[in-house]
Amino acid sequence: MNRYIKAEFELFKKQKGNLIGGGCLLFVFALLLLLSGVGGSLYCAYVTIIGYVAYLFFNLAFFLSPASHWINRKKVIITTEQMVLTLGESKRTYVKNKLFFYLTEYVIMILLIAVLQIPAALIAGEAYSVWSFYLEVTVFTALVFMSFFVLFVVPSGAFLIAIPGWSGFCGGFVGGYFSRLAEMTKEEAFERFFWKAIVGIIVGVLSVGYRYLRTIIEERGGLRARKPVIGEE
Repeated sequence: MNRYIKAEFELFKKQKGNLIGGGCLLFVFALLLLLSGVGGSLYCAYVTIIGYVAYLFFNLAFFLSPASHWINRKKVIITTEQMVLTLGESKRTYVKNKLFFYLTEYVIMILLIAVLQIPAALIAGEAYSVWSFYLEVTVFTALVFMSFFVLFVVPSGAFLIAIPGWSGFCGGFVGGYFSRLAEMTKEEAFERFFWKAIVGIIVGVLSVGYRYLRTIIEERGGLRARKPVIGEE
């Protein structure tokens, strides 16, 4: 197990483009969190979107390997799973590592939001409200767990198309729903998003459960074999 985790981490470090992009967005996210006590509910929601996009960049860095080749003038990127499977790692182990990485990243982002509430409270003074923290965590949780459908259910061959599609959906969601937050207090906005976070968690758990069960069936030869598609997991 440790051998596979180390191999995946080494591949992760080589995705410098995605890591730099995620790091820059994470830095901007941290700076904007400092003013979350001063900004309204709409500000907190939009800031959280930046943190979520940073989360997706790190996900891409984990999913893709630095290896690639060309087929008919089309560049095909090799996934991390394809690389580590050559070391003898089972698909089930890879799914476990994938889930562990995504959840660890989620916890780190939540801790970042929590820690930066301290300077945000000092900057805002008496105007600070703990509902800023609750709202940011709720919005981030809803987006992360709903995205598990893309990360675990959508075939990896369509992953690079699904991620921009999901980002477009989030953009539409932001433009359509977040505009209403301007008229809400942070407490009211939290109450609205709380149930969306619950739905997101349910979607995420079902997506992971489906992927894990499917992986077990595949390893036992229970699914009909098909010809592999280059670029898929």
